Amino acid sequence: MPVEDINTQKLAELNNKSPIKPRSKGEVTREKILIAAIEVLALNGIKGTTHRAIASNADLQLSLTTYYFKDIQELIHQAFRLNSERILSRTDTFLKAAFIVVIDIEKNELRKTIVKEKLCLQLSEMASEHLIDNIKHQAISLAVEQLMLTEIQVTPELCVLVKEHESVKLLPYEQLCQFFNKVNPELDAKIMYTVFSQLQYGQLTKQINIDSELIEQTTRRIIAWIMSIK
Repeated sequence: MPVEDINTQKLAELNNKSPIKPRSKGEVTREKILIAAIEVLALNGIKGTTHRAIASNADLQLSLTTYYFKDIQELIHQAFRLNSERILSRTDTFLKAAFIVVIDIEKNELRKTIVKEKLCLQLSEMASEHLIDNIKHQAISLAVEQLMLTEIQVTPELCVLVKEHESVKLLPYEQLCQFFNKVNPELDAKIMYTVFSQLQYGQLTKQINIDSELIEQTTRRIIAWIMSIK
């Protein structure tokens, strides 16, 4: 069969495929409830997250929240899961860009002090901008993420979700650290991830007056340490 005929046939098959089925009204309502729960969790914490508070935030009848989620704990856990999925879907742009910058440098060049110092400065600036942008524009997600990590101490049911969440977030950090430490990049990655996370959590209440200097100095120090720069 000629190539043109094959391509025409493939196009016809694609056009004949049924369109993506739209979500049901129930699925839309359920997601609306979970999004409202995320916002209430960020504002009120666990104790202040009730069916009534979520219904009010979502502008829905109270009966709808209890219909879809009879157990408030299950609703909170599902909200944590949705928030985790949203965070993980936004792969760290800083780390993606960092890979590109590092890969473009030849391995022999990376042994030179002046090259490493220049790279360290560049990565530090990228990291600082990324963290500050997260604090400004992803404050709700960060607040609920922090809440999930602290809640695990009293709610063992969250262990699996938290482990999945952290393992996915840690992976790109490990890949970056492998460029500078072949022996134990997992440890360096864990330290970098923990420091960056705590920097963000610590600035959530300072939306207007974010301590940019502290973020810049800390990112510079941690990246220099990982790159073995004194």
